[in-house]
Amino acid sequence: MPAPSIKTASKAIKAVADFLVPIACVHCGEEGSLWCDQCIENAPKLASNTCLKCGERTAENLKLCGDCVALPPPLDRLVPIYRYGGPARSVVHALKYRHITAIAPAMADTMSAHQFVSRANLDCVAPVPAHQDRLRERGYNQASLLAREIADKLPLQFIEDALAKTRATQSQVELTKQQRAISLRGAFEANYRFDDGHVLLIDDVCTTGNTLMNCAAALKLAGARRVSAIVFAKETLDAEFDNEG
Repeated sequence: MPAPSIKTASKAIKAVADFLVPIACVHCGEEGSLWCDQCIENAPKLASNTCLKCGERTAENLKLCGDCVALPPPLDRLVPIYRYGGPARSVVHALKYRHITAIAPAMADTMSAHQFVSRANLDCVAPVPAHQDRLRERGYNQASLLAREIADKLPLQFIEDALAKTRATQSQVELTKQQRAISLRGAFEANYRFDDGHVLLIDDVCTTGNTLMNCAAALKLAGARRVSAIVFAKETLDAEFDNEG
């Protein structure tokens, strides 16, 4: 009998692994998928009145917040898919901290399906970079995993090393908004020229937006005409959501 192919053998190994350790939703534990339909449905959405450039709440019927009107940021458009909470937070943590990289395609499916993607006349996809120290620690850059999947689905050119993080920075979770802005200033550089191009930045989660803004600034210095960003989840500063799990 002919020897089984590597692909066939891999499928067999996966089937045995799934039997011994069933796939379960990273949020509720329901078996069958890494992110179940119920948790997708219950993932928190952002309010409709959010600023198109920074993702924070605006007054009703306004497309931009006062800060972005007064001082336009280097990022031309921010598209958050979910608010950072509940099932969306569990998904981000699964990819970022629990090393469940198999959930990246499901996240990318949702991100690439946003209507902005089909209308934006994009030229390439680039991930927010991680510093080499963080790459050695984690073993991968979660933004790169998402960006590669999204680029394949669109399809668009994927430029994994479009940006470099030139120095390590303190964990943003531990810093105030002002400290975050200072710590990230000048931390990113573009590796290529992007003359008159429209770059789509990818990251898993956006907190204050300082990382995306600094990446966009570096791309604009390298000649990019527009820089947009899609993130799986956006942390909101609204007090009404502070206690949501």
